[in-house]
Amino acid sequence: MVTDKFLELVTEIKENDKEFTMTPRELLDSFGVYKRTKWNLVRIDKFLEENKLETVPNYTGGWIDGEIVIKHKKKAKSKQENDPIQRIKLLSAANKVPITVSRDAKLNEAITLMMLHNYSQLPVMNSPRNVIGVITWEKIGYGITNGIESENIADSLEKEVAILDYETPILDAVNKIIENEFVLVKKSDNTICGIVTISDISLQFINATEPFLLLEQIENHIRQILDGIFTVEEIKQFCKTDAIGTEIEYIDDLSFGDYIRIIENPDNWECLNLSIERSLFIKQLDKIREIRNDIMHFDPEGITSEQKQDLLNMANFLTEIRRIQLKKNNKINKG
Repeated sequence: MVTDKFLELVTEIKENDKEFTMTPRELLDSFGVYKRTKWNLVRIDKFLEENKLETVPNYTGGWIDGEIVIKHKKKAKSKQENDPIQRIKLLSAANKVPITVSRDAKLNEAITLMMLHNYSQLPVMNSPRNVIGVITWEKIGYGITNGIESENIADSLEKEVAILDYETPILDAVNKIIENEFVLVKKSDNTICGIVTISDISLQFINATEPFLLLEQIENHIRQILDGIFTVEEIKQFCKTDAIGTEIEYIDDLSFGDYIRIIENPDNWECLNLSIERSLFIKQLDKIREIRNDIMHFDPEGITSEQKQDLLNMANFLTEIRRIQLKKNNKINKG
């Protein structure tokens, strides 16, 4: 449901030809959603199209807390297209202006700032656009080893600094970041807007891959629960694989939706012999299915903390269910 506040804003745009500045996150909030998933974008795009509105730049790309302008389409000079490339500007680190020191500062000042903020490097700049170099722990350690006792930053300065454009594709940036351990990021006006480190890329990688690993764990557990219970012909009765020409031979040939269709059948449920409440289990499985659909669209913002917790909870739950199931089977075999 669209908030009343946003509807009032839309009325102002349409009746008084006004423009408003907001962030993609605030736009999403106005529709009661939190992420730029496929179906959320479809809903928002439909509303904007029906009301002849657009955002500049397009709210579907760029940093989620960056600025966009929402306005009437009649002012548009060209149609905005979604950017299919994930760029470094999507990372929060690329949008956080780094703490810096001037060339005239003392080395002790730089060291103190690095310790206070747990930084491994600190840009040395004379202005928002003028990068003199960078101070790093490695350079400081090298100086101490070689007997350099100067208190001046200039004597511990690393002058070679990698600087990438705000629009650089993330995949292009990764090798540069690995090679240099960090890069500075600059906007089109050459102002430095962020610093992206290996740690930031690693975190992005974890955020992007962890949901896939959890989903794989969940699906593997479900396959094991279903393994050897039904014949191939019985499974075919509940699965919608004919439309895509899939020949079912193994449990692994089924989709996540197929798992749910099999499990939700009362007769099949009895065969599984699980000591849990069926409707609650199926409801949560369907929720996992929806999260899975979001994940498979490779959203650069990842999943919400609530969605991640749902995946963790289901993975842990199924682990315990499998443990109990194996224990029962062992007792039966021994008996």
